[in-house]
Amino acid sequence: MSPATLWIRRVFTDSHFFFALKVLLAMTSLLLPGWWLEQTPAAVTLTLGAMAGALSEVDQDPKGRLRHLLLSLICFFGAITLVTLLIDTPLVFGPLLVLSTLVLILMGAWGPGAGTLGFGTLLVSLYAMQGHADSPSFWYQPLLLTLGAAWYGLLSWLVLLIWPYKQVHEQLAQCYFALSRYLLEKSRFFDSPEEQHQHLRHQLAQLNIQLVSALETTKLILNRRIQGREKQEQELGRLLALYLLVQEMHERATSSHYSYQQLNRDLKQVDVLAGYQTLLVELGEACYRLGYAILTHNDYQHSKRISWELSALQDQLDYSHLKQHYPRSLLSPMKFLGRNMAHLHQALLRAEALTRRQPLSEAVSVELARPEPVPFWPKLKALLHPNSLLFRHGVRLSLCFALGYSLIASLELERGYWILLTILFVCQPSFSATRKRLVQRTLGTLGGIVAGIPLLYLFPSVGAQLVILLLCIFIFFTQVKVYYSWAVGFVTLFVLLAFNLQGGVTEPVFLPRLFDTLTGCALAFVAVWFIWPDWQRRHLPRLMADAMEANAHYLSAIARQFAQGRDDELDYRLPRKQAHLADNQLALAWQNIRVEPVPRYWLNLCFDIAYRNHALLSYLSTLGAHRRHSAPLQDEQIQQLVSRLLASARALRSADTLPVYPPLPTGALDADSDDEWLILSRQLLGHITLLVNDLYQLARGFQQQTPEKDAPGPGLG
Repeated sequence: MSPATLWIRRVFTDSHFFFALKVLLAMTSLLLPGWWLEQTPAAVTLTLGAMAGALSEVDQDPKGRLRHLLLSLICFFGAITLVTLLIDTPLVFGPLLVLSTLVLILMGAWGPGAGTLGFGTLLVSLYAMQGHADSPSFWYQPLLLTLGAAWYGLLSWLVLLIWPYKQVHEQLAQCYFALSRYLLEKSRFFDSPEEQHQHLRHQLAQLNIQLVSALETTKLILNRRIQGREKQEQELGRLLALYLLVQEMHERATSSHYSYQQLNRDLKQVDVLAGYQTLLVELGEACYRLGYAILTHNDYQHSKRISWELSALQDQLDYSHLKQHYPRSLLSPMKFLGRNMAHLHQALLRAEALTRRQPLSEAVSVELARPEPVPFWPKLKALLHPNSLLFRHGVRLSLCFALGYSLIASLELERGYWILLTILFVCQPSFSATRKRLVQRTLGTLGGIVAGIPLLYLFPSVGAQLVILLLCIFIFFTQVKVYYSWAVGFVTLFVLLAFNLQGGVTEPVFLPRLFDTLTGCALAFVAVWFIWPDWQRRHLPRLMADAMEANAHYLSAIARQFAQGRDDELDYRLPRKQAHLADNQLALAWQNIRVEPVPRYWLNLCFDIAYRNHALLSYLSTLGAHRRHSAPLQDEQIQQLVSRLLASARALRSADTLPVYPPLPTGALDADSDDEWLILSRQLLGHITLLVNDLYQLARGFQQQTPEKDAPGPGLG
């Protein structure tokens, strides 16, 4: 296959590019006939409906997608009709806008599909408000905006019928890409000085967020394909097997066999360290190639070099041992680290067979985790509570809309609904996310306006502006999940052109839109600062409790595997996943708290908790990666660790004072033992015990009600 063909296949299988291509095709098929028939304003109105439809699309199977499309069109038509009917009566329209905003945001509690539908309905309503002044008749906007969304939805549905598993391939490939980035970053431990290891651990925690998020999204997509199927298709079975494989590889990738700070001092062999690093790099690059093969529907070809490098690494370790005679406490973990890499190598060989599209010998029958359905009224009662993050966000956004609409009505800004559009995109559930969007939105809008002025003076004709409009929306959808500021710049130019062409004006008005953007950003910032601000510091006790409880359940599940035999059933995979999700929440809290106005004490405390919890999870993953029936494991120490973690979690949740327990004993190493697993397991349990003791002491930091502003956090010893 030629390089050009490979490039074209890669481009068309890229998820962002393909999505943008669908939107471009839908909008081009609407704009070109409209321009040809000299009905450009109507065609632009159709494209705004298509954009709302694209932004409210969710991944489902063809039947579910069609059902979601029909429900979306009904909601769009009803919402636009109400806007058209009531917008000229501010005393009625204002309260209805605030109440409907709250309801549409709260729809997110019923799943991503309902949340996306609520967002799309709100967005298309704002489009209708902005275009109301140019609407020639009552039914003009309800019909055209809804038809535009219907046209895009139908086109996307037909594409889904042709490629029903395209989204699964794309998301599964992202799992392997994320795993590749994790392994490549982890390889840096072997050649970095000790002072950089803390930073590397932090980077790994951030990469683990991406990896676990990709795994969780893939699981949701697979569940939608599996649910309700009596017979599993071969392609779906292969994709499910590849998903289970990346889960297993994730556990091995996140494992830590030895303290990296100590490793460089104890091993004292640059060649051996370089061997481990080279092997991790090769495995990381192999994961990327596997992800690329899944994405492009090609066969994966595993490198034969990895097998040779595994053998060479073992020979080098044995040779170094003969020269220096390493202690068993060092040699045993190094051997298990090599075996762990060998298991990753074997997993990639299994993936190679799975991508060849040969008939599976047997159907892949495995249960994926599904959330337990919660009855309507209990869910609604929990939702309508100040502690609900979604409720707080809904109230905050509704009040922000009330302020924005009051400003529009009092100043009689006929086209001032851009303020509400800005608020919708900038105001996020948390302060840190809003602050990030605030900067990105402002910079992107300024960039779009600055770039738009010379472009439109150079290309004043309607045809040229339509070409620029299409180019902008294509770039927006390719960049919105990658570089948000760039995407905002292009979508700003798109919407400026769209609203002006919608009204038959060929020269956009830039300064009013800039004023509206800055006003919307200011209102959103004030709202997240003063209206139920969602400071991460308040969530730290709950997040730490979740992490300690999840680690306890994961450790219990590992212990059961040692007692009953290794398997990868749901009762093991679910605690493992929950432990990683809880660890991710702590890492995200550390990211967010850094931009919040908090004393240094809380910054240090949050960092120490996230840092130690990720290290604890790494050692637990090592136990899980090497779990095997009949291997010796100290049951009494396991029970003590589980009990301490659960007791800490209960106290944190109930806000009770944590009792002053003595530190758990780490246990003594048997230096004379010849059992490599016994040596490694005792080392791991020793590390785990030290980290549990540290986390317990950090949990007691929440008992300090008035910490000094610059008090130092606990040390990292």
